[in-house]
Amino acid sequence: MSRIVYLAFPAGGKITGGQKMILRHVETLCELGFDAVLWLNEGMTAPAWLDHRCPVEVATPFRPDDVLVLPEDAPNAIRHVAGQANRAVILCQSHLNLVAIGDEALRRFPRDRFPAFMGVGPRVVAAIRRDYPEADVELVHCFADERVFHPRQERRPAVVHIPRKRPGEAMVIRSLFQRRHPRHAGLPWITLENAPEQAVAEAMGSSTLFLALGRQEAVGLTPLEAMASGCVVAGFRSIGGGDFATPQNGFWAPEEDCEAAADALAQAADLVAAGGPALEQTLDAAAATAREWSYEAFRPRLESFWSRIAPEARRS
Repeated sequence: MSRIVYLAFPAGGKITGGQKMILRHVETLCELGFDAVLWLNEGMTAPAWLDHRCPVEVATPFRPDDVLVLPEDAPNAIRHVAGQANRAVILCQSHLNLVAIGDEALRRFPRDRFPAFMGVGPRVVAAIRRDYPEADVELVHCFADERVFHPRQERRPAVVHIPRKRPGEAMVIRSLFQRRHPRHAGLPWITLENAPEQAVAEAMGSSTLFLALGRQEAVGLTPLEAMASGCVVAGFRSIGGGDFATPQNGFWAPEEDCEAAADALAQAADLVAAGGPALEQTLDAAAATAREWSYEAFRPRLESFWSRIAPEARRS
């Protein structure tokens, strides 16, 4: 019987949405009755910054009937598997990384063994189909996990932000926000850096505002998690935010425009302070968006893909 083997290459304790999605894929497939496993290279350990229930193997030999799932940004692994007889699938979480990092290795696959693709968002899928018209591509979107990210009972006015990808912009936006909008100068800021998933969820779920600071994101998972948590979101959409960001569900600024981002955050803070129907409409629109990108919506898509690609890997 075939197994579904997801290869992962976590970089120490670095927290990334991509590694989280790989773990959740394996975990969900096991729950659905598939024989699935997380495979790590020698010396690596599974990320410890979130709870998961994945079976893990370290540097074990691949079996001839294993279906190997490769990240788009792991050229050495793609190159190696291209020379094997195993069937392969690419989990593409960034079409930009696919072309910039994975393309040369991917081209080593013979045409009759060219991998199928799972793309995590509509823009990702469209880009793969444009760049690799010969490929079998399906949307299996990433998700804001409502089992973890949801409003908490107690909320306080505060701005949550994760400045890892835009530390300079975060500093500028905060300074502009406090100088140009002094009515909100006393608003607390919660800075999250390399925090465990549960700590991020608690901060978002108990705060009112989230400043989106994504950069070159193929989807932009963190703003969706903030929406699921009941925050009013303001800031940058990044590339993939075009798949979900609307004037109804957040306050969005043009890319790189820190002044506009500070003003957008002030609008969001004004809305929260005023309360009433306008706030409820924004929160409802954000919650509706989060449901479209939820675990509940993800699960049947993942099941459908693997029921088509490797039905023999299902044990029950």
